Amino acid sequence: MATEPAQLPTQRRAFLPSILLVFCAVGYGGLFSLNRIAADAGVPPITYAFWQSALPAAVLWVVSLVTGSPPGWHPRHWLAYMLIGGGGIGIPTTLLTYVAPHLPVGLVTVVLALSPPLTYLFGLLARLERLHLLSVIGIVFGFSGVLVIAAPTAALPSRDMAGWFLLSLMAPLLFASANVCAAVMLPRLANSSGMAAGILVGSTLVLALSMATTGQSFLFSPLSSGAWAIYISGAINGAFIVMFLEIIRMAGAIFFSQFNYLAVAAGIGWGYLLFGERLGIYIWGALSLMLVGVLLVTARDKIVRLLGRSPES
Repeated sequence: MATEPAQLPTQRRAFLPSILLVFCAVGYGGLFSLNRIAADAGVPPITYAFWQSALPAAVLWVVSLVTGSPPGWHPRHWLAYMLIGGGGIGIPTTLLTYVAPHLPVGLVTVVLALSPPLTYLFGLLARLERLHLLSVIGIVFGFSGVLVIAAPTAALPSRDMAGWFLLSLMAPLLFASANVCAAVMLPRLANSSGMAAGILVGSTLVLALSMATTGQSFLFSPLSSGAWAIYISGAINGAFIVMFLEIIRMAGAIFFSQFNYLAVAAGIGWGYLLFGERLGIYIWGALSLMLVGVLLVTARDKIVRLLGRSPES
């Protein structure tokens, strides 16, 4: 009985990454609906993405100053900001903005769902993870769920789209690279609680360059429906980055990458709640596959223990 108080915090810490992962997915899934609201209001895509990073970056920077833990200024900090923020948010966002009008929506969804298996592959190459059969099976289940949803609209209608499709593959490569970079670099930078602000600054700088290059305006009507979409998405993005960092620190890049499947499911749910989009039997089947995939990866060690084997085997 004397050991119970010491065990309880450990048990809570074990569940915390899973809880944060669900919050991440539910919040981020709402961005798909907010994107639609912003687009209907006429907000240019890169302008929308820029303010989605710039506003939470400013808020988190002020918060970090008030709490006495401002973003680090050492070159290794800025390297992390640009690799994770610029390379993992800014560049993929710009890239997807360009390719999305040229590809079927289903194909773009499949492309984004490549992030978990690529993260796992890069994690193996970086020796952050060992080869686990349950992790592989979980990723296959999750990706299969995405295919069930996206496959009917994922075929290329014309050969002209092949180049755009190959270009779109850079997005999951960058997402996966950013996940692994965060897992490698964050332990050395753990003393900086302003890391989230710095990462969003890195994303903002890349998006500002994209806006300047394309000539899109930085301005938007501050009280329009598009503006409210920007404010809400900015708040979600800021909270998402903070939770992303905590999940990576506690559970690693492979664990976090399962967020991509949950976010697809959450996006479908938000579409149903806000726009009345109906869920067919294929969608429910796909969501079940994704849920099984996430459970296999997140509860891998517990499943292995139940089978009477070492988690590292």
